[in-house]
Parts: sequence; structure tokens; C-alpha cells
Amino acid sequence: MPARLLSEDEPFFREWKRHHGPMVRSRQRAALLAETVGIDRDPAVPVIGVVGSKGKGTTVAAATQQLRRLGLNVGTVSSPPFITNLERIRFNGEPISLEDYTELGQVLSDAIQQLPPVEETDGYLAPTGCFTLMGAHYLLERGADVLVIEEGLGGATDEISQFRLDTLVVTPVFLEHEGVIGDTIEEIAWNLVGAGDRRTERVVTLEAQDPVAIRAIEVLLPQAHVLRVPSPEDLGFGPLTSANIAAGYTAALAAHHRADTLEDLPALDLSGARHLQLPGRSSFLEHNGAPWFLDAAISREGFQAALAAVSAHSDFRGARYLVCLPDIKDITRIIDVVDKDRTTLVRTHEDHLTFENYPEDWAQASFEDAVRDAETSGDPVVCLGTMSFAAEMAERMGLDVDRWWVEDPSAAETGVER
Repeated sequence: MPARLLSEDEPFFREWKRHHGPMVRSRQRAALLAETVGIDRDPAVPVIGVVGSKGKGTTVAAATQQLRRLGLNVGTVSSPPFITNLERIRFNGEPISLEDYTELGQVLSDAIQQLPPVEETDGYLAPTGCFTLMGAHYLLERGADVLVIEEGLGGATDEISQFRLDTLVVTPVFLEHEGVIGDTIEEIAWNLVGAGDRRTERVVTLEAQDPVAIRAIEVLLPQAHVLRVPSPEDLGFGPLTSANIAAGYTAALAAHHRADTLEDLPALDLSGARHLQLPGRSSFLEHNGAPWFLDAAISREGFQAALAAVSAHSDFRGARYLVCLPDIKDITRIIDVVDKDRTTLVRTHEDHLTFENYPEDWAQASFEDAVRDAETSGDPVVCLGTMSFAAEMAERMGLDVDRWWVEDPSAAETGVER
């Protein structure tokens, strides 16, 4: 969920609010919606899909930036947003306007009225699916030369799988959303990779990818060329985020040049990373006159990478830690990597999240109380946890989440960021 809901969000969440719990999301109903609206799921333009357990947002932003550097009009659908759902749908990196979003919601609302009752299909329209389908429709209508689509929740079970994905990016895969998109890492990997099909020409993934995910790619997409991206030097965001930036740049170039191997690509220019703005992804910030660090880490590996990045900065000695890990995350596997005596476990206000798995002997507080205490302490603060927690922090700190990159002055002549 974003930090702030808009009244214009209603059509996208309508069926979920009425039917989630007793019913499940329905890909069949989503396909009916696509047919009713006339959404082209096999468009004439290239389509890049991004799936994985961690780093999807970074990869999507980097791919979008790289495609703009190539002079293309880029349509992007990402999930989740930070502040508002306008951020989910972007043209050339800029969020959809409220006026266009309102009109798009009306198109969706009218289409829902034409569908059979939910009880006559196998479930409801999921919000993430509505954003994926309607976002792609809007961006194609606006004239996108290429689409970049991030999965909402899963691969084969997500609406991303309804599109022809010429290029599929698989970011690091681990045991995330256990019991939702799979009960084991094998099931999760197969679900995610299942976003692609026989039309997928290439898969871009990291050299350090889990072997289980590599096996899923080999079995499910045997026709696809696999481009495994080596980890670059730290680009200033920490090793994990830097690797996902490299994957995003590689995917953009591979899709544009229809490359089947890394050797077919022009030399990878990572200099554009210095212009990226990635709030909530290894972000070093100043807040209330003190150094703060914000990262949407949700795994043991993510926490370790974030803490390694922080430890390299002397300003963060003696830092406080604010950690937000609801029950859907595996807190028992993560919690021991932070200092118990300097950590507060944070509870956010979202109705769909519970925090019953927090250890009773750890300090706990509501979001408001935890952040206020940290702000008044004057200490350096490290904030780690879910994207929704990072979103609330981003709004609290007044971060610019609308722009994924700042323009390089050298690009002024062409108007394209380089």
C-alpha cells in the first residue's frame, strides 16, 4: 500500500475490497477485463518483464532510464508505489497525471460494470492486476516505444504473464511471499519464471542468482537465451542494488538490440547510475540535522548488505535501528543480524498487516512513536523493512519520489537523459 490513498484509486481496489478473503484473485477475470477494454497484450513494441524477490523496483527504474538514454519513449508499470498510486504508471519516468489517472479509472469502472458477477468467475480483479493491465493500456495509447512491466505479486499467477514478454528479467530469488506464490523456494522460482512463455526470447539475470532459479529458467524457458550479469563495483548504492542496476541496464540494451549474449551488446556504461534517485534503496539521507539511512530490506541477505553499506560510514557509529517486518516476513531468520539493544521493532497502521511474531523481549512501538523518538534523539538512524514502511518514511522525510533520475546537463541539447 502507498503512504497515501486517493479517492481516484477506488476502481482499482473495488473488487478486492468487496471480495478478498472468501475469494481469490482471478486471472480469468483479468483476461475478460483486458478483452472488454481492448488491451493489447501482444503489442507491436518490445515488452520487458521484471520478476523476482528483491530489487525489482531498482531494475525497473534503471531499465527505464537506459531506454530513455537510447531516445525511446518508455512506458513503465511498477509496484508498489511510495506515496501515491500515480507512481505505478509512468511515461518516460514521470508519473501519470491525476487528470489522466481519473479518466483511466473511469474506463476501468465502466469495464467492470460490463463483466459478469464475480461469483460467476473464479475470483475478483486484484488491484495489482488492474494497475498492470490498465497501465499498459494507457501507456500504449500514449505512444510508448517500449514497455517495462514489473510483476505485482508472482509471475505465472500474476497479470504480467498475460503479456508477451520478449525479455524477462529475474532479480534475486529467495523465500519471499511464502504461502502466497509458493511454499518453497522451488515453487516460488517456478511461479516467478512462469511469467514468461515460449515467446520469451531472452532472460536477464544475475551471475550470482540462486541455482534453483537458474534451473527454473532452463526448464520453463528452454528456447530463451540467458544473459547472466556479473556484479559491478559498488555504484554508491551498496552491492545488491548496484547489481540490480546493472541488470536493468543490460535488459534495456538487450531488448533494444535484440541481443542473445552479453558479447552482442555494446559496452555497458554504468555512469548513468550517478543520476539515479532510488529512495528506500540504500539511501543515505539527512533528516532533522542527523544522518539517516533508508532501505527496503526484507531478507537476511538484504539486511546484511544494508548493514555492510552503513558500516562503511563513520557517521553511523552508535546508530539507532528502526525495523519493520510484519508477520508475512521471516523475522526469525533476520532479526539476529541487528543490535537488539539499539533496535525498535516498528508496527505500521495498515489493516492487512499483523505484527504478532515480534519477540516480546525486544523494544516495540507504533510507527509514529518510534520515528518521533528517533527524530528527537539526534542520533544517526538506520531504517530497514518493507516497501510500505519505506513509503511512510519517504513521506515523513519529504523525499522526491516522482523522479527516478536527475537530468545530466550534457543531455540538455537532445532533451534525453544520458
